[in-house]
Amino acid sequence: MRRVLFGVGLGLAIAGCALTEAPVPPSTDKAASGAGRIPIGRFFANDQSNWHYRVSPDGSRLAWVASHRSRATIFFRTLPAGEVAVIETGSPRGVRNFVWAADSRRILFAQDTDGDENYHLYLTSTEAPGALPRDLTPWPGSRSWVARVIRGEPRHVIVASNRREPTVFDLWRIELDGGEATLVAENPGDVVEWLPDWEGRPAARLRHGADDTRVLEARRDHGWAPLLTLDLEEMESRMLGVTADGRGLWMLSNHARDRRALVRVDLATGAIAVIDEDSEVDLDWVTLSQRTREPLAIFAAPDYPRARILQPALAAAVAWLTAGGPTGLQIVSLDDDDRRAVVQTFTETGYAHYLVDGAAEPVLLGRSHTMAFADALGRTEPVSLDARDGVRLHGYLTRLPGYRGPGPLVLFVHGGHWARDYWGYSGPVQFLATRGYAVLQVNYRGSTGYGRRFMELAIGEYAGKMHDDLVDAVQWAVARGIADPARVAIYGGSYGGYAALVGMTFTPKVFACGVSVVGPSNLVTLFENAPAYWRLTWRPRFTKYMGDPSRPQDRARLEARSPLFKADQVQKPILIIHGARDQRVKVSESEQMVEALQRAGKDVRFVVLPDEGHLWDYGNWRNSMRHYGEVERFLAGCLEGR
Repeated sequence: MRRVLFGVGLGLAIAGCALTEAPVPPSTDKAASGAGRIPIGRFFANDQSNWHYRVSPDGSRLAWVASHRSRATIFFRTLPAGEVAVIETGSPRGVRNFVWAADSRRILFAQDTDGDENYHLYLTSTEAPGALPRDLTPWPGSRSWVARVIRGEPRHVIVASNRREPTVFDLWRIELDGGEATLVAENPGDVVEWLPDWEGRPAARLRHGADDTRVLEARRDHGWAPLLTLDLEEMESRMLGVTADGRGLWMLSNHARDRRALVRVDLATGAIAVIDEDSEVDLDWVTLSQRTREPLAIFAAPDYPRARILQPALAAAVAWLTAGGPTGLQIVSLDDDDRRAVVQTFTETGYAHYLVDGAAEPVLLGRSHTMAFADALGRTEPVSLDARDGVRLHGYLTRLPGYRGPGPLVLFVHGGHWARDYWGYSGPVQFLATRGYAVLQVNYRGSTGYGRRFMELAIGEYAGKMHDDLVDAVQWAVARGIADPARVAIYGGSYGGYAALVGMTFTPKVFACGVSVVGPSNLVTLFENAPAYWRLTWRPRFTKYMGDPSRPQDRARLEARSPLFKADQVQKPILIIHGARDQRVKVSESEQMVEALQRAGKDVRFVVLPDEGHLWDYGNWRNSMRHYGEVERFLAGCLEGR
């Protein structure tokens, strides 16, 4: 297999079976992207935006992520207006998130190696920001994350890790000064989720039960006691925390109901009380107070996002931030006393962070760099349509102000499929809109957020009704004069990459071209090469929704719904991009698809990024630039004839 490799000094263009030299530097300026267009670098290069603001537990410090020496790293300062300092991570990969340790001096952050998703936890100190961080989980081939910062106990942290057994995660108590790790909850082989209480003790867990159920269990002196049995579709349930009196468990759950709601589960009896719900969609998240351990804010997103702040003082302080038009709001950080908080507001053109301190007016911490050219960005509107079988679909349409159709359209398909599109800023969507394309996002059947019944409509419908929804959305856009039917591209990553390949093979007359990013080409090999830790989580869902390849009849059905075996049906160009280190969808999925396309004499370009994994959230911004440079050139040739 010959392919385009970035980062190793090789560029090869693959068109049908012909191979020709074709250097492809990243497109970053107006000459490459068209006169007057916003350069790619303004969207995807390291920029001046700051994000992931976090106030320390004692409220004395503020930390955030920003660019430093061509990568994202952690900055911090004391409050209210101390001098800014930067943490040196010693890694070429960027930091995407972090948490404060309970002592409000040290910070824990996660990093992997070249996209392999084996995240290690590193400890660094704001009192020695130039010192290299220490790896708290130096266990080869393992994946770890912080399960609980123990408030009021600054010497230890609770970590979940699969160091002992790759298929499951245990809970470990790690001593921050010396790094000693003590096993506090060993996974018997079937626990899919742990919940430590506020003091770091295992309080509840979800086990994989018979017939792919989930059993919610509570800790007892003698062991564990079952409280509830959840079916596989209730896997969307999330344990949030133990109530202040220690007798209940806050959960987001759709147990015995269609939509996910905020519930309180009695830890003695398993009785459920519904505390809050949305009338249209699942609740997305609930923020708990660190001080009262009660719900502080509730978030949902039917079309535009909704936030309800339950603490009157905080609600009054932030009310003006969302006045004057559609604006989303999130609480991204709180100190232990609920006195200081960081809130984020966002629209489709960018976001801003504010520090809220008691009843005082919120103080602007920073805006996204896109606010500098917000007027040149697209406007995103919620849309809805009926699929051919009458199912109501929701999504979003983004167009530049003054867009006149019919024109070129990009159908941008979200991954998952257990995910959904939201209203708000999206770099890829805005990048596409500024190239003159209308961008349509559809929450096709099987997407989360719209209740259990809507998700279960996707059972057995890969390359079936799930794809019909996408085609119906295109026809909706054509009928309304938005899209030129001869200039529609399909583009997506992960499941969205699979959908792009399905579009080009199963419905080749609908799309002028397709872009598949880390997309599966064969559902059988996807299943057989899945990560070990998917055994209890995603594999049961795979078999429910798609089938079990160990059963001959299912294997045949999976192959029939795999683009790999329909490569000869392709009529238009395809761009395929993959990270060589991808652990979820192996690069072999793209390799075998490209080989099949080449054998059939089809027009395909294949790009491999050797130091990236399951793409979209890039650890190296140069790879992001290369990705979107390729996409820009490809779509310009396909949709604009350039």
